[in-house]
Amino acid sequence: MIEGYMLKYKDIIWAVKGCFHPDNYAVAVPRYYNGIKIKKMNDAIKLVKDKFPFLMKYVPEIGFEVPLVPLDEAQVLDPFNAKICDEKVKRFLSFFQGKVGITGSLLYSLSYNDMDFLSLNDSHYFTLRKMREKGITKPLDFVNSDEVEIIDKENFKALKRERALEGIFEGTPYTFKIVKCVDFGIVIDKVEFKGIVRIVKAEKPFSLPVMYLTDKGYYITSFRTRFTEIKEGIVIYINGVLLKRDKFFDLDLDIAKEVKIV
Repeated sequence: MIEGYMLKYKDIIWAVKGCFHPDNYAVAVPRYYNGIKIKKMNDAIKLVKDKFPFLMKYVPEIGFEVPLVPLDEAQVLDPFNAKICDEKVKRFLSFFQGKVGITGSLLYSLSYNDMDFLSLNDSHYFTLRKMREKGITKPLDFVNSDEVEIIDKENFKALKRERALEGIFEGTPYTFKIVKCVDFGIVIDKVEFKGIVRIVKAEKPFSLPVMYLTDKGYYITSFRTRFTEIKEGIVIYINGVLLKRDKFFDLDLDIAKEVKIV
């Protein structure tokens, strides 16, 4: 059970988040509720707190409260065992060697506006890069206002334009998640952080969770595609929380109040 899997629980579609999940539970947030797609993490967490507060639990490996969906009461939607009927999706997948799963609306719905894929294979990133270089895919040059959070619209758009993990294939937007889990250890303390850091080494820039070493010795991490493929040398302002883990100090962008490319 990892980022990219989905669940059906309480007649709601939930998106599984991250790599760590306590036994018999999945960390997940509502994705499709009462006919509405929930794109912002803040909106998803608010919905859980309003409708399902009993799901919110503190997890030391994560460092804050998250929704824990009981797996014995949920239906698991497995991206790698889904039947693929759509011809455009098949054409996209034909460029890749090895297993690629489908997620997002492709996994839980009969219709889609964009295509979401899941892989556990690092080499698929280089396939995506070659597809972009050959003009098989095109960069995304627009941003939907309902997905903008943490980072402002202009920064969001600039990063999205350069990214191979997102793009357009035959007129349809796609997002391609590559997940390679890392043991983050546990959070032993946390403090507010507000300041500027520079990325000195992009240690894991395209597989989730991304990890960037900063000039302060802290690691920037994220499970969100919007923070993938950030280049070395980039300077970033972060208003958020520094998680002091037993393995490293973690500037988790997913819980930041504000992130800005300087």
